[in-house]
Amino acid sequence: MSFSVDVNVLLYASDRSSPFARPAAEFLAECAAGGDLFYLAWPTLMGYLRLATHGAIFGTPLSPDEAIQNIQALLALPHVRTLGED
Repeated sequence: MSFSVDVNVLLYASDRSSPFARPAAEFLAECAAGGDLFYLAWPTLMGYLRLATHGAIFGTPLSPDEAIQNIQALLALPHVRTLGED
């Protein structure tokens, strides 16, 4: 089985001020621990970088380095793949 997530899941998991932060972070932790293929689309990753670092979106935005580190941590998992055009 395989799955993908919307950018909102990534954003909620990073926004500590959101009431959805904990459930989203727990969900992503389960995804990271699981063995099913976990696909991340490039537009999702680019949207995350843009929105998570924007002060009008997050009260305390992530630095670009923090956002990139979050993405790199996901992409480093052996069962994570990126979706792109062929």
